[in-house]
Amino acid sequence: MKQLVLVLALSILSTYSFSQEIKFESGHQKHDNKPAMFGTVSSRFTPSQTFISEVMNFRLNQQVDLFITNGLRFKGQVTSITSDAPGLTTVTVQSTDRPGLLLSISRTTLPDQTIAYRGIMISKKHSDMLMLDKDPVTGNYTWNKKQVSNMLAD
Repeated sequence: MKQLVLVLALSILSTYSFSQEIKFESGHQKHDNKPAMFGTVSSRFTPSQTFISEVMNFRLNQQVDLFITNGLRFKGQVTSITSDAPGLTTVTVQSTDRPGLLLSISRTTLPDQTIAYRGIMISKKHSDMLMLDKDPVTGNYTWNKKQVSNMLAD
């Protein structure tokens, strides 16, 4: 009798656990309802002449205050400087005045010895982000505002 009660209890428990509906949210559903961090910033703008070299020369645990563009400063602490592969160096800065905001700039030395930079400024709490890319036409680096939901696969 005890075995029968145990089997019935396990059967009922497994029926309830398998009958629960799985909820899936796409990237748009997850991120589009979050507030925008960079709402007042132009969709595309050029960093200052010294911005990239300034970031790449930071020291670990250094407190920084960077001018990004009119109306946007980044205050934070350098939390990581890594060289994960030959020719690759990444500097990561966590914001001290906007919790969750992260700035990361990478320098890559290519086989022909040219140097390329990539960067991102992103927050898990917001729907938009900035990406630092090299313009293929002009060769200049620009910050481009993107929607997180358009950049992440579902």
